[in-house]
Amino acid sequence: MDSIQRKVVAVRFLKFCLVGGIGAGIQLGITYLLTEWAGLWYIFSLGIAILLATIWNFTGNDRWTFKGKA
Repeated sequence: MDSIQRKVVAVRFLKFCLVGGIGAGIQLGITYLLTEWAGLWYIFSLGIAILLATIWNFTGNDRWTFKGKA
């Protein structure tokens, strides 16, 4: 692998990590908000949060991290 390919892989890896980190924050934040502020049962809150974080992660990686890769 040449240096240009390594750079592309490194940037893509950093993008992947950033999208995943934001997804983790989304999941934790939504779980907290729905459980503590909305008064929902924590298991129900967690299910909603996981669903929304999964949608974020898929969309973010599809449109940003792996943009143009078919």
